[in-house]
Amino acid sequence: MYVMKYLPFLLVFFCFSTSMAQKKYNSQLRFETDKKTIASNTKVTLLKNINSKSGAVVVDEVISDKKGVLNLQLSEKHFDKEGLLGLQAIYYDKDVYYLSYYEEISKKQFPFKKTIVFEHVIPPTLEEIDEANVPLPPVLR
Repeated sequence: MYVMKYLPFLLVFFCFSTSMAQKKYNSQLRFETDKKTIASNTKVTLLKNINSKSGAVVVDEVISDKKGVLNLQLSEKHFDKEGLLGLQAIYYDKDVYYLSYYEEISKKQFPFKKTIVFEHVIPPTLEEIDEANVPLPPVLR
């Protein structure tokens, strides 16, 4: 009789304690440019490899703050079967082009703290585009 009375309580307690026991992985990413300026509002995509044929799946997309800092608290769902997580960071500026950043990190590397420096790319001039014989974009008529 007592077992039936307290069984729902025990089940809720068991589920709650199991969810609390999941391991958390903390990381802090700082973003800056190669000119030592803050790369604020950097878009970061978290990718999980599902298998070699299908490629990766987007797990989450987050944006850093105005100071170029991103604090992440990850769980098991963010990692693939091998314990890897792909980080792809993209930073845009109205005047300069920057290379995107990609890295795979392992559960073994946590707690993870890193400063990511975006390198700028000099966009080609109109003359360089003409010399490369880049076709013009299609025109709608």
